[in-house]
Amino acid sequence: MGVPLPKAFKFLEVTNMPKKKTWLEYDWQLDGRDAHFGVELSFYRTAPNEKRQFLCYFCCQTIDEHDLLPADIKHIEGIIAKCSKRIGVLPAGFIQADDMRQYYFYTSSKQEHDELKAAAEKEKKYICRVGGKIEEDWATYFQLLYPDDMKYQTVKNREQLEKMRKKGDNLEASRRINLHVAFRTEQQRLVFEEAARRAGFAIGSAEYHSDFELPHGAVLYRISSLKTNEIDSVTIQAIKTAHRMNGRLLYWDCNIVPRNVTKRI
Repeated sequence: MGVPLPKAFKFLEVTNMPKKKTWLEYDWQLDGRDAHFGVELSFYRTAPNEKRQFLCYFCCQTIDEHDLLPADIKHIEGIIAKCSKRIGVLPAGFIQADDMRQYYFYTSSKQEHDELKAAAEKEKKYICRVGGKIEEDWATYFQLLYPDDMKYQTVKNREQLEKMRKKGDNLEASRRINLHVAFRTEQQRLVFEEAARRAGFAIGSAEYHSDFELPHGAVLYRISSLKTNEIDSVTIQAIKTAHRMNGRLLYWDCNIVPRNVTKRI
């Protein structure tokens, strides 16, 4: 299951949908390809919804197989908005890769699936296909669309990078990244430190937070630039390593490197 997002998280508003919605959009990989994901976060509070257990896929693809352009995306969003308004179901999320964008709906019956299929068959500008299956546990929503902590960390990374860019940081410059990780027990922290060392991290001093559910902390060091792919790789590796000992990456920080400095370690 995904990770409940912080209350302070700022939702992205999608204005092309039939009513105000709360979306999170993020980049991830799908079958080895770069993909763009969108998910309706508010569904998490009541999912799985036992009144909506039929999962429908609505896929739109360019006829000549060109990668989706902004105009294509706007048109496809319009198709989905019309379907949502007419049929009365809202998408739980979407995945976009190369020449296609696929939306996911949880509906109450196959009738809504048939109505979505009829709408897809009327579309002439794009190849549109609709499929469906019973999915009582909403596995697609929780395991594919809703972000786990590794996916969500890439969103937080971009927010932090944007703040640093505004402060004049040279994001391409290498520097020491400090990653703060926490565990429930000291033994978990000690085992983690050895695993992190084997994974190529340097280990800093231990931290202790008596008022926190994971009081035993460790600081990892890694030399990296703040290019998005590089910092994502560093944080994902730290999270994966911490998961083995039921730990959590709390945050990372580093020094600002001014734009007139090309490299600093």
